[in-house]
Amino acid sequence: MSTLSILIAGFALGLSLIVAIGPQNALLIKQGIKREHVWVVIAICAVSDIILISGGTAGVGYLVETFPTALVVLKYLGAIYLAYFTYLCFRDALRDKVETLSPAQIEPNKTQQIDAFDGGDLGGSSPVDTRRRTTRLRQQVRQSTWVKPALATLAICWLNPAAYVDVLVMIGGLANQYGETGRWFFAAGAIAASMLWFPTVGLAAAKFSHVLSRPAVWRGINFGIGCIMALLTIKLLLT
Repeated sequence: MSTLSILIAGFALGLSLIVAIGPQNALLIKQGIKREHVWVVIAICAVSDIILISGGTAGVGYLVETFPTALVVLKYLGAIYLAYFTYLCFRDALRDKVETLSPAQIEPNKTQQIDAFDGGDLGGSSPVDTRRRTTRLRQQVRQSTWVKPALATLAICWLNPAAYVDVLVMIGGLANQYGETGRWFFAAGAIAASMLWFPTVGLAAAKFSHVLSRPAVWRGINFGIGCIMALLTIKLLLT
């Protein structure tokens, strides 16, 4: 079998597993619509897939099959987080018109307030001290905006036992059918699918956020994603 055929086979399998709306895609869509550190979410999803696909190809999937108790623990941790994510989606879907505005539309106001801060209430503080305090405030605002979506992405990527079964076991098992060298070409194809899909979903959501972030549309998207996440949670608990 040619190298190109193996690459295409890996790409097709990787794409087929990742296209269906799941926790990663749902989070990417929400962050894209918010225009809130989309590249952070994309990068974490991509790196997580690279690690899992590479691990499965290297034979780590065997460990998952050997120690099923680990999957049971992940199953319930993942279900708890998916249930929380479902709650957030339904909560946003039921908010009024003002509250459904994306955080990206509100965030610049924080920066403006910080930029306008002149230290007038600091008594005898020097201009240098004022600048230092202003810099620290800016850093805190920036950190608060990317840390939360980053942690949410890590939880969704690593507390989902389906990812271990699909990627470590399935992709890893199929990859190893192509021999010592061929398995890595198969893995490269699967990784290429992830590298293409995640930026496409995240950036497309950001591109059309002016339409998707309209209150009625935003509520509908949140409700739809919430229903999907609820079904995934139930499916996970029953599996």
